[in-house]
Amino acid sequence: MDRRGFIRTCGVIAVASFLDARFFSEALANQEGLLKTYNKALLTKEDGSPISEKDILPHKEYIFFYPYASTPCFLLNLGDEVKGAEIKLNDGQVYLWKGGVGTKKSIVAYSAICSHQWSYPTREYAFINYYPPDKASETTKRASVIQCCAHLSVFDPKMGGKVLEGPAEVPLASIVLQEEDGKFYAVGVLGKDQFDAFFENYKTDLRKEYGSSAKAKQLVDKCSVVEVERYVKELIRC
Repeated sequence: MDRRGFIRTCGVIAVASFLDARFFSEALANQEGLLKTYNKALLTKEDGSPISEKDILPHKEYIFFYPYASTPCFLLNLGDEVKGAEIKLNDGQVYLWKGGVGTKKSIVAYSAICSHQWSYPTREYAFINYYPPDKASETTKRASVIQCCAHLSVFDPKMGGKVLEGPAEVPLASIVLQEEDGKFYAVGVLGKDQFDAFFENYKTDLRKEYGSSAKAKQLVDKCSVVEVERYVKELIRC
């Protein structure tokens, strides 16, 4: 090893010694351009008070909007500990997903924008949904997954949103959660997000709903968490 390589290696070791595994993993992801930090946004109940772990029921599907006012996300309590995973992309990039948060490490969050052709939950209908353990998909026979009925892409929420089957080529982007004193915050997005394509493909719909593209793209610092079945009129399952 040459002198420059030795110094670089020593620097990495020094940094690692000061950072725990979670932050070191996120730092590595950031070097690859796959971790984007946004506003630190408090997750709240509909009345504006902070949501607590007891409010996030196991296998119930919740929705909130982050990092922009119009970009939907799923919040899920998967019941049991969700361990971290190494996520490999088709282009060779790799990032480390830290797993669940909360006392059981069972709470996860993902972008609800399908990574295939950007289907997302609207107030009228949702083609992309979480299928709990007792409600398997009729088409794929899978449960405990996030499935998009637009083109049958299936994602694993216990493995960083990786693709299990279907035409999607990249995992769902993960919403990075932090827990502090019993409160939950969204602080960033890990993975390949679909925001640019989402804003471009749905700009007319978003302008109609939010009044302007600027309002649709407004960064948030507070996220109201709502049960999906209360937010969406029709859940389309397949």
